[in-house]
Amino acid sequence: MRRIHASQHRYFYCLLIVFLAALFLRAWRIGEIPDIVHIDEAGLGCNAWCLANYGIDRYFNEMPIYPENFGGGQSPLYTYLVVLLIRTLGRGNLTLTLLRLPGLLSSMLVVVFGTALVSVVCEDRRATLTGALLLTFCPYFIMHGRYALDCNLMLGCSTVALYLLARYLRSGRLSHLVAYSVAFGIVMYSYALSYFVVPIFLCLITLYMLWCRKIAFWQALLSAALVCVTALPVLLFLGTMLFGLPSVRFLGFTLSPTASSRLADISFTNFRNNIIDIVKYTLTHDGRPLDAVDRFYTLYPISIPFILTGFVASCCQWLSSLRKRAYSHSFLFLSFYMAGLAAIGFSRGYLYRANYLFIAYLYFLVTGILAAYRFAKSLGKYFYAALGVVYLLSAAMFIGYYFTSYSPAETIPQFAPANDAIEYARSQPNIREIYLDYAGVGEFYTLFFPESPYAIARTAREDGYGKLHFRIGEDTTFLPGNAYIILKNNTALRSCIEEAGYPWQIVEYPYHCLYYAEPE
Repeated sequence: MRRIHASQHRYFYCLLIVFLAALFLRAWRIGEIPDIVHIDEAGLGCNAWCLANYGIDRYFNEMPIYPENFGGGQSPLYTYLVVLLIRTLGRGNLTLTLLRLPGLLSSMLVVVFGTALVSVVCEDRRATLTGALLLTFCPYFIMHGRYALDCNLMLGCSTVALYLLARYLRSGRLSHLVAYSVAFGIVMYSYALSYFVVPIFLCLITLYMLWCRKIAFWQALLSAALVCVTALPVLLFLGTMLFGLPSVRFLGFTLSPTASSRLADISFTNFRNNIIDIVKYTLTHDGRPLDAVDRFYTLYPISIPFILTGFVASCCQWLSSLRKRAYSHSFLFLSFYMAGLAAIGFSRGYLYRANYLFIAYLYFLVTGILAAYRFAKSLGKYFYAALGVVYLLSAAMFIGYYFTSYSPAETIPQFAPANDAIEYARSQPNIREIYLDYAGVGEFYTLFFPESPYAIARTAREDGYGKLHFRIGEDTTFLPGNAYIILKNNTALRSCIEEAGYPWQIVEYPYHCLYYAEPE
């Protein structure tokens, strides 16, 4: 009995240490790494600040269920979580750290509930610890929660929902059925592709549960009703958008078809190619530096053969269970993965859009590692030790690179904040106009220097508002008395301003130069 008790304590402390390491890797310098601001991240922050302080998004939609963003929309869950944080922790103010905090919390949900999910479905401490370590140290699980992309919450929400569903499948309790149904309803608020993923998945898994006698028909109907009730505002919003209904107020929110057009790019044309692309991207990388680094991939190159092995093993387990009408947890992940691929097939396959697939990859990876361990038989311990060393070295190299050398701003400096240069220009009383070589998007400025949307509207013009201009080109007239904040690598524009012949004062910053000459 003492041995068992001591073993339980060691197991608990191991998990606790892993969770603390996960929190550190997601929280440390989150306001600085990554060192750029994603365009949707900037738009989300501006909307959240406007909603928190004025009750409208930056396009003057009053408490929209889908805040408008660059003519489209953003899923409401992330935006309104930031609104809540601004009103509480921020006291009306917004910082980049605060903006990224919901992503961090979602990422930790993936670690905690993903570990619990592996524990429920595998019922093996070795598998559980393996899952926890992979969730903690694999690149994608670290990176996706460190910037404020609204769709990234779907991975955290889906992980919680799948865990609650697995609990129901183990216990059969009505309370667990209610919990997982409500959780999948909440998933619908996290990302537009959930409108496809959740219904397809729930249909597949419910039919399978009925076949295996794990759920009664009335319970399946109850579950569907609970999902619909929980997601009712989203379903009503979809109704206004699909049928062109007028805007309506519901529970204090505005349901408006003009607030979002997220389904506009849905197409059957490239369905097969989209799926092939997203499988490739999610196992390797898609060239975008915020989600994966090319030499480390999303889950390290060593993981790919184990994921493929686990996928094949899961298919075999499911087919065997189907013939016997005996439930297998493998179909929980296979059906979720298939629903996810079907959804992404309708849309362009960006890696971040498929974030929810990674909880299925975790299961396939753990299953593949366990299958290889069992295949090794007497060499199993040596296999685990060798594999552990490979992952440890991979994680050490990735973490060392990510927190010391990783800099997306070096490749896309137009998304690097120019706050110091802007603050300097704003502090100079003689500067009449400020021109920003800032990707032509005012949201990069207003995220860090927010202003009332009403005040912005009063002085708005095509290239900016007030004394701010968000576009500079070779046709710009360069005059003394104005400040020009230009990207260092924009040599053509720097040559133009220097050729203007004024006695420019030049202040250099990491990725920008500020040009200013005293007015004549």
